Parts: sequence; structure tokens; C-alpha cells
Amino acid sequence: MKRGDLTEEKTKIDVRSLFEFSKIVNQDVSIEFIINFLILTLMGKLVCTKAMVFLRNENGEFYVKLSKGLQGKSKKFKLTKNYLKLVNTSKLKGQNGKFVRYLKNSGIKFLIPLIYRDKILGYIGFSRFEDRKINKEEANYLNSIANIAASALQQKLNRDELVNLNRELDKKIHQMNTLFDLSKEFATVLNEENLIKLFTLSLMGQIGISQYGIFFKEKGIMKTVSSRLTENVDCDFLEGICNLKKPELTTQLSNRLIRKKLERIGIQAIVPMTLRDEVRGILLLGEKMNKSAYSDSDLEFLYSLSNIAIISLENSRLLKEAIEKQKMEDDLLIAKEIQQGLIPKLLPQHKDLDLSAINISSKIVGGDYYDIIDLDKRKFVFAIADVSGKGTAASLLMASIHAMFHTLLPLDMPPSELVKRMNNLIFDNTSNDRFITFFYGILDVETKLFTYVNAGHNLPILLKNNDKIIRLDKGGVILGVTKEFITYEEGNIKLECGDLLYFFTDGVTEAMNAENVEFGEDRLIKILRASKNLSAKEIQNIIVDNLKNYCGENQSDDITMIVAKIL
Repeated sequence: MKRGDLTEEKTKIDVRSLFEFSKIVNQDVSIEFIINFLILTLMGKLVCTKAMVFLRNENGEFYVKLSKGLQGKSKKFKLTKNYLKLVNTSKLKGQNGKFVRYLKNSGIKFLIPLIYRDKILGYIGFSRFEDRKINKEEANYLNSIANIAASALQQKLNRDELVNLNRELDKKIHQMNTLFDLSKEFATVLNEENLIKLFTLSLMGQIGISQYGIFFKEKGIMKTVSSRLTENVDCDFLEGICNLKKPELTTQLSNRLIRKKLERIGIQAIVPMTLRDEVRGILLLGEKMNKSAYSDSDLEFLYSLSNIAIISLENSRLLKEAIEKQKMEDDLLIAKEIQQGLIPKLLPQHKDLDLSAINISSKIVGGDYYDIIDLDKRKFVFAIADVSGKGTAASLLMASIHAMFHTLLPLDMPPSELVKRMNNLIFDNTSNDRFITFFYGILDVETKLFTYVNAGHNLPILLKNNDKIIRLDKGGVILGVTKEFITYEEGNIKLECGDLLYFFTDGVTEAMNAENVEFGEDRLIKILRASKNLSAKEIQNIIVDNLKNYCGENQSDDITMIVAKIL
């Protein structure tokens, strides 16, 4: 065979070799297989004693993916200059000093790039038997096989990326379906304890978390709700991570002190539980049962799951509050009905008396009390009281006053003695921060004599027929202050036809307008004088209307009044 024929035959062999190489590496094989087959092919065709393949990572660094005939640690290199063709390492100088030294120290004589569409994927480094040089034909063969390998590597990377994207997409779809199903399940659970249980089961079942700590903020204070951590976590310490806007791995925390403390107790991830852009809870996560690290996808899923949980828990809390509020309102309505039953529905009737009375509570129930009782068709009892405070507590004490008064009244004792006994009972049976102003009087309609005791109450107004004002001030201290050496003075006053008696609580005169100015007694007396010739009911309505016009929606205290005209 002639020399030209040998060359032609060798070319055919090389072409056939490249075709076979391309056929094998372009199958659906792993990157490791492609690189291993590449190295073995080079070592067989070019009689190489050493070979290695560098690949480029996501950070742009080159690292040894596989090597043959070499030992030692693999390192990563950041190159400032790329090599775009086959080079002899002995001629490399200047830039990429560490990389070049590594090649030379490893005995690598030649370097050829793996290039795909102007993108450098890596390098092939090798040395030949007896330091043989590379001729033109071998160089062409090297370039061809490097290009084929680079194309196969890039296609494999693309396939792997596509597979990973599809796998990630499938995972996302699965997570979205899971979150959708869990959100429906959370929506059906109203009990807070069951919601926490469902949340913890979801953590274990969906992500495989066995160690966790759940902490919620109640009234501005972080509290432990559920924990399976190896040790207790100081809730005050958690305030330092309540400014997180997204899930974080513990290793990524900027605060070194917090990071070290969490790492010490095995916390690997922190998930804020946010509601309306406010961190309302913290989820601390320990090691997963399969020992794998938390991925970005895991953290996103946990963040979504935590927000579903915190919304459900907030809804549960609001529902519980609404039920409790409704129950309280129902109880208050019952209390109001009972309290209204203690106030006379119908006032006594007498030809020599014109009576009217009203009680307007600032809340559902109040602490004002009044009574008008017909003793024997001749004598009429008037009583009015004001308990300190408002609302339920005041209404309960008001009911006690009613009971005491109606118990003592049939004993037919002087007004001063009755008031003294009431004072002693109140002092013995109520706390020392509860006081009652009380006024009690008896009117004899035949003699027109009015006997009364004023225990610290607003001075009733007696408007005489001649417009003279007399204040009913005889009596003593308010009820419930003390019972030692307490006496009450009785007052006696003779009434005449045309006289007007007006009893009231401080909710009348101390009513405020929008400028916080009181209604005042002067304004009240002016209204009484202007309307004295009207009926008791008309006088009462005029005063109430004036109060409403003066205060608007600002009624802050109970309003009670009795109007009595002597006919």
C-alpha cells in the first residue's frame, strides 16, 4: 500500500472514530459518562498518560470534574483570561497564575477548550507518553472531538435543565394543589387547638419536619404555641427576628448572635408568619427527617402554609371574640331587662300630684336608680341614687340598693335611720372603691310636708311658685364611705300648690358638649323656670331635648330625673 493510501485510510479511521464518538456521547447518557468516555478516547487515540476535564460552575469557576492518572486535591479557579484554542502549558505565562501552576504541577502539558457557540464550558488537560508533540492531524482530531464533546455536554445540560424545570414545575403544581386542599381544610376548622394540630401535621407530612417551634404574638408579646425543639426558646429573644420579611436559612441571618444561638439548638430555617404586612408569628424549623437541606421551594411552600395558618388562626380568634361579645351583649340585654324591671313602669297617681320620671343609660346597663312608691294613698316615697362608675358593676350595685331599700322601707323607721342602715350594709358588703349618692324623701300630700335625707347626692331643686329656688341639702355623707359615728340629719320643708320638685343625677348637669363644656345647673334652672307652668311630663321632655341638642352623641354618663308638681 502506498503512503498516500495509508494517509487516506487513516483519515477514514479518524472520521469513523469521530462518528462513533459522536454517536455514543450524544445518546441520553450522563455528564460523567460523556467526560469519562472523552478522557478514555483521548488516552487511547493520543496515547495520553494523564488527563483531566475542567467544567465551569454557576459562579464562573473552573473545577476538575474527572481525572485519570492524577492524584491530589481538586481546586476551583477563577480565570481572568480564557484560552480559545489548543495550547502548550509550558508557553503559558502571566495571567491565571494559580491555574497554570496547578496544571504544570499536575504534569499537564496540553490544554484545549470545550467551546459551544462561543461559550466556554470547560477545558481538557492532558499529557502524552514520552512527551510526544501534537502534529497537525492530531490537532484537527483534538479540535473535532472537543467540539463534539462540548456539543454533547451542552445538550445534556439543556436536557438536565429541562428535566429539572419540569420536575420543579411538577413540584410547584403539587404544592399548589396541596396548599389549595389545606386551605379548604383550614377553613373548616374553627377551634384554635385543632388548627395548631392541623398545622403541625402538615409540617410533618408535607416537608418531613420533626423538630419545630411555633410562636404567636398575643397583645404584642411573643408566646410559645407548640414546640418539639430540643430545648425551650426564650420568647423575648425572638423579638430580634420579628422584622424578617421572608423565610431565611439560619446560616443567612445577618445577626451573628441570633444566628449562633439558633444554630446551637439545631434551628436550620426561620419562617415569619405575616398578616397584613405584620409579623404575627415565627416558625422555627429544625432538621428534616431525611437529613436534606431546605430548598428555596421548601421555604416558599412553608411561607405560604404559614400564612394560611395564621389567617385561619386570626379568623378563629375573631370568631371567638365575636361569640364572646355576642354572649356578653345577650347577658347585658338580660341584665338591662332585669334592671328596667327594678325601675317603676307606672308612677303612682294622685289628684294633688303630677309626676314624671326617666332613666337614660349611657351604656346598655347603668348605675342610676330612682323609685316613687305610694305608701298609703297619702304618703309618697321619692328615692334617687347614683352609683360610682358605669356599666355592669354599677348596675349590680344599683340592684343591691333597690333590694336594700325595699327591704328596709316596710320597717317604718325614720328616714335618717333607714339611710344609716343602708350605709352600713353597703360599707360591709362592697369594696372600698364603690360609693353611692342617695336621696330619700317622704311627701305627705295632705299636710304638704316633705321630710328627706340627702346622702351626698346632687341637691334637688325646689322651685317655688314665686320662682324662688331652695336646695334640699340636709343629710350627710355619701353611702359606703364609713359606718363609724355616722349620723344623718333629716330635712323638713312645707310645700305649696304650684311648687315644683326636681330630682336628678349628675349626668344631667355634668353633660358635656363637643367643646367639653358642662350643661350646668344655671342652664337647668333657667329651663325649669321657663317651663314651670307645663305638665311634669312636658318639663321632663324639654330638659331631655335640651340635653340631646347640647351633647349630641357625647353622652358619657347615665341621666336620671324625677319631676314632681304639687297641684
